[in-house]
Amino acid sequence: MDENKNLTPEAEELETETAPKADKENKKEKKAKKPKKAKKIKNQALLRRGGFSVAITAVVLVGIILINVLVSALSSRFVLEFDMSAQKENSMSEENIDYLKNLDSEVEIIVCATPEDYVGGYMNYYAQNLYGVTSDASDYFKQTVKLLDKYPAYSDKITLRYVDTQGAEFTEISSKYSNEKLYYGDIIVTCTKNGNERYKVVGFKDVYNLSEDSTYASYGYTTSTVGGNNVETAVTGAIAYVTSSKTKKAALITGHSKTDYTADYQTLLKANNYEITVVSDSMIGGISDEYDAVIIAAPTTDFLGSELDAISDFLENDGKLGKGLIFFADAAAPYLTNLYDFLEQWGIAVGEGILFETNSQNHMPDDPMTMGSYPTSSDNDITSGMNLCITGYNVPLTAAFETEGNITVTSLMSTPESVVAAPVGTAADWTGADNYTKQSYSTVIEAQMSDYDDDNNKITSYVMAFGSVEFIKSEYNEQSSVANKNITLAAAERAVGAEDTGISFVSKTITDESFSDSVTESSAQIIRILFMFVLPIVCIALGIYIFIRRKNA
Repeated sequence: MDENKNLTPEAEELETETAPKADKENKKEKKAKKPKKAKKIKNQALLRRGGFSVAITAVVLVGIILINVLVSALSSRFVLEFDMSAQKENSMSEENIDYLKNLDSEVEIIVCATPEDYVGGYMNYYAQNLYGVTSDASDYFKQTVKLLDKYPAYSDKITLRYVDTQGAEFTEISSKYSNEKLYYGDIIVTCTKNGNERYKVVGFKDVYNLSEDSTYASYGYTTSTVGGNNVETAVTGAIAYVTSSKTKKAALITGHSKTDYTADYQTLLKANNYEITVVSDSMIGGISDEYDAVIIAAPTTDFLGSELDAISDFLENDGKLGKGLIFFADAAAPYLTNLYDFLEQWGIAVGEGILFETNSQNHMPDDPMTMGSYPTSSDNDITSGMNLCITGYNVPLTAAFETEGNITVTSLMSTPESVVAAPVGTAADWTGADNYTKQSYSTVIEAQMSDYDDDNNKITSYVMAFGSVEFIKSEYNEQSSVANKNITLAAAERAVGAEDTGISFVSKTITDESFSDSVTESSAQIIRILFMFVLPIVCIALGIYIFIRRKNA
C-alpha cells in the first residue's frame, strides 16, 4: 500500500521540497566521515613504518654496543692493534710469535712493578740511580710493557702478572724467591712441571742495551744511555730455559786471550738456556765431560801440545763424541802455529793475513776490511733463511779437505770471489790488491767427526770456526738484515748437539715516534666514552625523536 496516498496535498508538497535537502545532508555527512577514516588509516601506516625504523635503529645500536663490548673483551686476549711505527717497534718478531703459539707448558711472567709505575717515571729513577742512565728512557719502558702485554695474547699457556712492590703480594714473592735479590722492574719467568718449579729472573741489563760514556771515569763514575730493547730475547729465552728439561753447558776459555770480547755472546747464550763457565787458567790441564762445548775467542797466545790433547780428548769423549768446539779468530793476533795445526787436522785451514774486499759494493765505505759474507749453500739447514753477515778483520779460512776419514768439512759462510788475503797491518787505502789472487774465502766453517754407537745411532762431535771475533762483538750484530747473531747462536746449538736452534731476536731501537705513542690514557678514555656511551645515547635519542615526529605527522 502506498503510504503517500494518505498525505494531504500540502504535506506532499512539503515532502517533495525537503527530500532533496535530506539527501544532500546525508551526502555531506558521509563526505565528512570519509576523511577521518582515511586519516586514521594513514596514522596507523605511519606508526607501523615508524616502529619498523625504530626497531632497525635499536638493532643497529645493540649491534654497535655488542661489537664494542666484544672488541674490548677480545683485545685483552688477542692482538687487535695495528703497529704504525716505522720499524714495527711495538710488534713481536714472527719467529717469537711462532714459538709462543707452539708452547705446551704453563708459564707465568711476573713483573715487579705496576704498568703505570713502570712507564710513569719510576723506572727512569731506578735506571739513573743504579746504572747511571742519564737520558730519559720512557719510550723504551713503554715499549717493554706493550711487548710484555702481547705474550698472553699469543699463547693461552702464558699468564702475565704485574705486582706492586709496595704491596703484600710482592712480600710473598720476595719470600718465595729469597735466594734472589729482586730489584724494581725485574721480570720473573717461572714454570712448574711435575711439582718442580724452574724459574729465571730477567734483570734491567738483560732487557736494555746500555751504552757507557766514560768521559768522567777519572772522577770515579760513568754515565749510560739506553739504546735498545732486548725484552723479546730475554723473556722468550727465559721461557725456553724454564720449560726445557736440559741446560746446555759451555766452558769459555779466556786464559789465552788478551782481551775478552765475549760479553754480548755470553748474554745471548745465557738467554738461550746455556750455563757458561769461564776458565781463565793460562794452561788447561783437562776439560770436564760435564760441558757440552768449549769456546775459544780471539786467542793471542798459542796453546801447548798438552792443552790441545786435552781439547782433542774432550771432543772424542771416550769414543762417545757428542761434544763441540767453537773458535773465533782475531786477525790482530800473531800466527798461532799449534792451534792452527790442530784445526787443520779437522779440515779447517787458517791462513796468514787479513781479508781485503776489492769490490766497493761489498764493503763498508772507506773500510775494505769490513765486508759482507753470504751463505755458501742455500741447501744447508744451519744457514737456511739467513742473510749476509757483516764482519771486519777476518783471517783467511779455507777447507783443507772435504772428507777425510770420519771428518766432513762444510763451508757455511763465504765471501764473493773479489777478496784477497792482504798482509797483516794493511791500511784501508792499500793499493796493492792487484798483486794478490782474488778468490772466495770462508768466514764460517763447520767440521764434524761422525761415528756410530753400539746401537747403530749416529754420534757426532763438531768444530765451528769463525774468521773474525767481530761475529760476536760487531756493532752490526743488532741490525735485522745482518745474520751475525743468528749464525753464532745456530753454531752453538749445533756444537752442543741441540735438536733445534736457539732463540734470538733483533734488539728493538726506537727511531720514530709512532702514532700510538701520542695517545695518552686520558685521550683513550675519552674515545672509549665517546664510542661506547655518547654515540649510542645520541642515536637512541635521535630514534625516539623521529618516532614521535612520525607518530604525530
